[in-house]
This record gives sequence, structure tokens and C-alpha cells, in this order.
Amino acid sequence: MENKLDGSVEGHFEPSYEWQHQEGVDLLLVHLPEFKDKEGLKVQVSNCGVVKISGDGQANQTRLNFLKEIQLRKDHNVDAIKAKFEKGVLKITLPKKSTNESLNEVSNESRFKKFKKVALGVAAIVVVVSAFSGFAYYIYRTTIVKD
Repeated sequence: MENKLDGSVEGHFEPSYEWQHQEGVDLLLVHLPEFKDKEGLKVQVSNCGVVKISGDGQANQTRLNFLKEIQLRKDHNVDAIKAKFEKGVLKITLPKKSTNESLNEVSNESRFKKFKKVALGVAAIVVVVSAFSGFAYYIYRTTIVKD
């Protein structure tokens, strides 16, 4: 904590959190007893699946701020995340992807892997054919020149 000239104190703190796992949804409970309302709280989700929770507020003569980043699992639907602040607890609801969505994601990955294998195979064939046709042209030219 750092004392300011006006007598106020500024400090960074690390909030505690806990997970609750339920059928089809995970709950992330972030304990923020110093905060009386949601003013100054921010929840963001990155493209990499990281939830970033930050806050900046004041309690008595103390200015408080924090930043917490938590990596989410791949089975969370990041487009449907919801957050609610109540009685000093920030409740972040993280719905899990349905099995159809998970299967679709897996099948898209396997499709890409199959496409990659086929593309590499075609590229290898093109290289071999090019080399063979170059060799055939060389033989043809050397035979004509000798005659």
C-alpha cells in the first residue's frame, strides 16, 4: 500500500476465487468484499480463452485496484459468458459447449489434418513428376544431340 499526500492510501490486492462445477456450466466466484457495487469492475474474454477481471474502486480512504487473468478450458462457450456482481462476489457463468459443438470442432480439426495430408501428398507428387519430366527431357535432348 502506498500513502498519498492527501492522506489517502492506494493499494493493489489479489482477490481470491473459487470454481463451482455444475452440469453444463462452470461458475467462477471472485470474492471482492472491498467493492460495494459493480462500478469499476470489468470482465473481458480474449480470443485465446483467457478471462481478464480487473477492478478499480475506493473503500474509505483507500483506493483499491486489481487484475486477475484466468485461462479457460476449451470446452467453455466464450460467446455466452455472463457476469453478475452481488454482495461482494463477482459470479461469472461459463456455459460449456454442447457435445454437438465439441464434436463439430473436433471434426473441423480432423478435416484440416486430412486436407493437410492430401495437400502434402499432392505437392510430393508434383515434385516427383516435375523431376521425372525434367529427367525425361534431359534424356530426350541428349539422345537427339548424339545422333
